[in-house]
Amino acid sequence: MYLEGKVLELLAVYIDEILREKDTLPREVTLSKTDLTSLWQAKQIVDANLLSPPSLAELSRQICLNEYKLKKGFKQLFGLPVHAYVIDQRLEQSRRLLEEGSVNVTYAASMAGFNNLGQFAEKFRKKYGVNPSAYLKSRGFRTV
Repeated sequence: MYLEGKVLELLAVYIDEILREKDTLPREVTLSKTDLTSLWQAKQIVDANLLSPPSLAELSRQICLNEYKLKKGFKQLFGLPVHAYVIDQRLEQSRRLLEEGSVNVTYAASMAGFNNLGQFAEKFRKKYGVNPSAYLKSRGFRTV
């Protein structure tokens, strides 16, 4: 399992490098290569720690980039501020869990790092246009 994880991590780094080489960055991104590398590293750190992401101060220390550049650059490069990106990724994770059909809404919210079920439902509805329980029903699964 450990080796599988490392292979996937290596594959993600490889794909990131290929995308950067093909100049797939938006035209308005005007960051140095060092800043870009640091921001991609920040994204990887956040992706690996979605349930308990580091604070902006800690993340900026880990990638050796000041908080201002981290906040501005992350939003410029990935389209969302760091905190919004974390929430978006958590919602994606919960949606995938719900699509599998083996979990209920409460469990999916909990596994995606949401402690408040009402807040989870509100954010899920805002992103996907439907309540999590209705999403489950639309997939043919019964809500528990």
